[in-house]
Amino acid sequence: MTPPATERQVARALRAGGPEVIEVNVEELAPLKPDEALIRVEAVGLNHAETLIRSGNYPVRLPFPYPLGGEGSGVVTATGPEVTLPVGTRVCGGAVLGSCATHLTAQASMLVPVPDRLSFEDAACLPVAALTAAGLARVWPLEGRAAVVWGAAGAVGRMLVATLAGQGVNVIGIASGSRVDVVRAAGASRAIDRTTEDVRDAVRAHTGGRGVAAVFDPIGAPTYTISLDLLEPRGCLINYGELSGPPPTVNLHELFPASIFITKYNGMHWVKGFHEFADLISNALTLAVRRPAVISDIAGRFTLDRSADAYRMLESGTNGKVLVLPNLQSLA
Repeated sequence: MTPPATERQVARALRAGGPEVIEVNVEELAPLKPDEALIRVEAVGLNHAETLIRSGNYPVRLPFPYPLGGEGSGVVTATGPEVTLPVGTRVCGGAVLGSCATHLTAQASMLVPVPDRLSFEDAACLPVAALTAAGLARVWPLEGRAAVVWGAAGAVGRMLVATLAGQGVNVIGIASGSRVDVVRAAGASRAIDRTTEDVRDAVRAHTGGRGVAAVFDPIGAPTYTISLDLLEPRGCLINYGELSGPPPTVNLHELFPASIFITKYNGMHWVKGFHEFADLISNALTLAVRRPAVISDIAGRFTLDRSADAYRMLESGTNGKVLVLPNLQSLA
């Protein structure tokens, strides 16, 4: 048996800025604590929130320099004495800082076994989407009502569509081009192609003119006004991202005619603690086996030494998940 690694290569953000501040360094691994496992990382999923945090201008802040990556998959190579996961188990996890590395030390309770039918790449696309979708689905009472999901073909969007549909929500997913097909496959009752349809007209037609009880929006500035127009009286706009810039300052007079609500989603208040993470991710993996459409397309794959290029692709607005494969030396 190969002895456990004693050092790792890891991508770090050295200071606030763009991808140019990212470097890959070698560091020693600390001895495992009794409840920890060492993972050989096979695939890392990148997320837009990381870009916002690295900018230094986001409410969530980390002290520089810090290790990159917040979700990934791999194989357990060593464990502390209190850990019951066998060495050799394929696992994934979310919200474990520093996953963009050849190896990762994590509390075993944060790790979830990966079903045989899912690849490492599949599993690296799911944890953050699972946690985000589960939290978002708790924000507003929606069973038996209608909701709009912008960015419905993205990693979080697909999982949110499936989660809401499974709770009895009439989901209207918005995407572009052929990506509307995966939105339907994820469980939307109506998929709108924003490049060929007027979103306001399509939503009003589908809801008999009433509008929807909630709009989930990861985009920000460009969709803000449209989203307000889509809401029925006492509906809620739930912003959970700023892919195209932060939403404008709220004008309360705009909310008055239909007495609507706006909230900025903070997952820390909707997923109640680390003790929930494993169950929520495990549920998502089971869903992905049953409904593969919730697994994101892959936009690009990069070796660890090209981590900065991977984040550049992420920030270019590409469709699909960007992965780093830390233990591959090259990609054909």
